Amino acid sequence: MSDLLSSSQPAHSLSGRRSFLKSGLALGPLALLAGTQSAHAGPVAFLPSAKAVFRTIREHENDHVDYLVAALGGAARPKPTFTGLFQVSYTNFVNIAQALENTGVGAYLGAAPAINNPAILAAAGSIMTIEARHAGAVNFFQGDPVTVANESFETAFTADEVVAAAGGFIANLNGGPPVTYSTTPSDSNDIDILNFALALEYLEAEFYNVNAKKHFA
Repeated sequence: MSDLLSSSQPAHSLSGRRSFLKSGLALGPLALLAGTQSAHAGPVAFLPSAKAVFRTIREHENDHVDYLVAALGGAARPKPTFTGLFQVSYTNFVNIAQALENTGVGAYLGAAPAINNPAILAAAGSIMTIEARHAGAVNFFQGDPVTVANESFETAFTADEVVAAAGGFIANLNGGPPVTYSTTPSDSNDIDILNFALALEYLEAEFYNVNAKKHFA
């Protein structure tokens, strides 16, 4: 690995974001959100500023992929094959963007306690904070509170919860490792965590790439 190597949550915080995640789990993978209507009034009108934000999010997600691939070097997983990412309607596009970004934040937070190398923890934290900014922006476009359930604390998601939510978009791992990691810190597990993160970043980047021309070109 190249440049990358040179707690508990309050009990009241566990309900809101997990409920947000499991609103999709009750019916199956997060992909099913494409056919559901959120409880809020609907996405904010597609203003030019919103288009600019989604273009920026797309750039960030592709940058995250490039960074993790470079950091992992020969240990980097191949890009998975995805399915069901293209969304015909703007409402479905924003619904899934919101679910992906909020799930991604919880995924990074959940992995953090298992990271062994402080440099990797710092790098993962840097990506997580950008993902949190994405989530806040998309929540705003949805007319929701910035933290969805108006929480003061983020909820960590386990690897299994993340896969249950977003795994329906993954058609084939193309020989890559499972999308999981151990909760016991070790140097080898750090590689598994980075490949777990890379799978999510590949998914998010591909989601924005395939929808870019229609929704915010």
